[in-house]
Amino acid sequence: MAADAKSKWNQHQFTIVLTIFQILFLILFAVFSEHKAGALPGGFPETEAQIKYTDFQDIHIAVIVGFGFLVAFLRRYSFASFGISLLLAAFAIEWALIVRGFLSDEFSANRKFNFSIYGLINADFTAAVVLISFGVLFGKLSPIQYLMLAVLEVPVAVANEWLVVKYLKVQDVGGSAIIHLFAAVFGLVVSRITLNKNWAVSEDQDSVYHSEVFTFIGAAFLWVFWPAFNAVNTVGDARYRAIINSYIALVASTVVAFLVSQAVSKTHHFNIRHIVSASLAGGVALGATANLLLQPWHAFVVGSVAGIISILSFQYITPSFNNKWSIADTRGVLSLHGLPGLVGVLASAIFLFIYPSNAFPETSKILAAGRNANEQALYQLLAAVVTIVVGAVGGVITGVLLKASFWNQVHAKEYFSDGQFFNVPEDYEFTTRVTSKIDRVEINEKVVAASSTIHDPEVIKMTTTTTTTTVDEASTPLVETPAV
Repeated sequence: MAADAKSKWNQHQFTIVLTIFQILFLILFAVFSEHKAGALPGGFPETEAQIKYTDFQDIHIAVIVGFGFLVAFLRRYSFASFGISLLLAAFAIEWALIVRGFLSDEFSANRKFNFSIYGLINADFTAAVVLISFGVLFGKLSPIQYLMLAVLEVPVAVANEWLVVKYLKVQDVGGSAIIHLFAAVFGLVVSRITLNKNWAVSEDQDSVYHSEVFTFIGAAFLWVFWPAFNAVNTVGDARYRAIINSYIALVASTVVAFLVSQAVSKTHHFNIRHIVSASLAGGVALGATANLLLQPWHAFVVGSVAGIISILSFQYITPSFNNKWSIADTRGVLSLHGLPGLVGVLASAIFLFIYPSNAFPETSKILAAGRNANEQALYQLLAAVVTIVVGAVGGVITGVLLKASFWNQVHAKEYFSDGQFFNVPEDYEFTTRVTSKIDRVEINEKVVAASSTIHDPEVIKMTTTTTTTTVDEASTPLVETPAV
């Protein structure tokens, strides 16, 4: 009887848990939330809704479309990349609206919280945190584990934001620390705690030509809307600076991406994942500096440095994380979000130190009340330390809970694959596994044929060895089937 109950739990746990949370959220919405007076019939609409809706659209598109496509490069994980991203975004937004509502001044005053366009934007920011951490972990966990990841990460992320922004009064308008650095640390620690040896040996951690193009689509949406991402929580001259500085940093990091990608390549080729990551690194780094930088060339420098650090991390640090420290980072989140976010926080402190003491008048609200620029710079550095500690501790707790045996786990042969949790088309196996192997065989056969005109024994030996290995890999029943 106990075994039968366990079997039913395993079969239906996602449905049961998600239903419980959705009912709980509905009750909390019904009891504690309400519209602002201006949103009710006969009310006078506030200008916020008219002015900020376009900003909200920019953020919403960037989060849903940008992050969804950014993780769609695995050849056998397309449905889950988009589907789980959408689920996590929607669920995290619901949960973030509630958590933020309970921490709001309105709730403290009358035990009710209301929603505003600003509230929706900040909920999207929290969803972005979860999706960035998902970038470290996608392909490795089951849907119920991803759901619990969001359940646990949202309150920790909001608490860290409150600690950094409200308590320490740190400048981080675009979330270099509270979004990017936090999400990267949280995800990397969860990845280390939930480590499974089958991740490293899975042959499905691979892409095909067209799947890599999806990441370009995601990067393009993020690239276009990133100035809004960094400027949405600013006003007046600070907003003006934030937009221009973010724009300059993005173009600088993109140009540097091509420069450095070829420079670090032994074959002098561009690496598509270098380009995608480093082209966005400038926007990530400007999260903490967008409203601070007083000269355009300062943004140029920060964006360039972030782009360089991103590629060097992707080329040298991420492989070390995977191989030596057993921290598997599927998307390269450390290179795209973690280190560029840290660069942004460090840059904010550096420029606060070097700018003249009268650069930021009291009306600018850059410096917290009672602080000079040097003191504010130290608080910026403290924010990085606090974020790393909170993210790491939260990641450890979450990783331990996700690793518990009562959650459904991904089967050993289904890592980085849709088949265990999604209905897939009849051609799924053929198009995602067989054709890629056939293509490799055909390509290598052409290489061998071409090598017959080459008299260098080393080249002939290399191509022949490659072909033999690939044919062996392809000589499975899956490959033989199309030929019958």
